[in-house]
Amino acid sequence: MKYRPKTLTPVQVGQVVKALILMGAQKVTVEEVEKDRFVVTTTTETAHSKKV
Repeated sequence: MKYRPKTLTPVQVGQVVKALILMGAQKVTVEEVEKDRFVVTTTTETAHSKKV
């Protein structure tokens, strides 16, 4: 899912990463694409439920 770019402070970026981890993100990647511009991507894997 793509989102529109947002301007965030470093503290807000930290809060977003923390929230993503709490929501179950398995991997969070923060890449610097330009000076002071970053891209945050996540990977989530859903666990398959076992039927008894």
